[in-house]
Amino acid sequence: MLLYIFSSDMGFGKDIRADKNFPRTVRIIVLFIFTFFLIDMIIGTILTEGLDRYYGLGSNAPLALVGHSQTMLGIDKVILEKELGLKVAKYTREGVNVADRQMMIKQLLSDNKELTYVIYGVDSWLFTGEGLSKNSYALFYPFMDDPVIRAYIKKHASLSEFLTHRLVKTTRFNEQLISGSFRGYLGNWSNLKYGHVNIQRLKESIKNNTFRKINTNSANINIFINTLDVLKVSGVKVILVYIPTIDLLNEAAGPEFDRSIQFFQSMEIKFDNVIFLNYLEPYAHNHNLFYDPIHLNPEGQLEITYQLIKDLKKHFNADY
Repeated sequence: MLLYIFSSDMGFGKDIRADKNFPRTVRIIVLFIFTFFLIDMIIGTILTEGLDRYYGLGSNAPLALVGHSQTMLGIDKVILEKELGLKVAKYTREGVNVADRQMMIKQLLSDNKELTYVIYGVDSWLFTGEGLSKNSYALFYPFMDDPVIRAYIKKHASLSEFLTHRLVKTTRFNEQLISGSFRGYLGNWSNLKYGHVNIQRLKESIKNNTFRKINTNSANINIFINTLDVLKVSGVKVILVYIPTIDLLNEAAGPEFDRSIQFFQSMEIKFDNVIFLNYLEPYAHNHNLFYDPIHLNPEGQLEITYQLIKDLKKHFNADY
């Protein structure tokens, strides 16, 4: 009907304006719907392009950072690129769990054909399955035109939610994603949290046993190992990086904390394409580097970024 209306107006058929039997109101409604979806498509496309730039999707960067806010705040992408002389994709998102990260890595493998290294941020709470956003799949809505991403979203979203976002592109973006899109166009990756951890509050939380516990979920471990398998098959080398969490919290976590470190170390033996860089020592004991118990402030970010650069240069030299 829509094609007929416009083709008629352009002289390819009977002019519906001369057809007194065709209600004018219907023509207005059809034109409004057409205009709405056209504008929606244009805005959605612009916002998605900004996110692609922000996350480095389609940039053919040989090195990618993958993780949640701990990695986002712990590593400076711009300094990394400058010092290594490599283009870096920083695909880090707040609240993403191991399943989300697996999808992020599949996106990178699909969009960045030159991908050679993945720096995967890890911590002792990675497999807990609690505390991270349960609806983090919504962060992938801007990319749901990709069949793989669409199938992942469909598994988690309600039918009405899925259909709404599928039909109307602008509904795929929340405030955080719009901000990320603008940052992509501006080339701004300065995600920083200023200030220092409140040690007294942390001690009270530990004393009252209200701090976050390590509760390892075997399903999450399986997803993580499967992700490493995917990267190995794809010929990508993986650097597991433990960006420090503060010593008081680590000690309160008990034996599970030590077991998690041993697990990450074991991945070096299980996979010949994996290395583990543990930055707990000596940084976990320097409380001035922390914004809160698990996130670094700008001073901490610089410390870890330059230490990572130093270690990566050794690794790259060994490769080449």
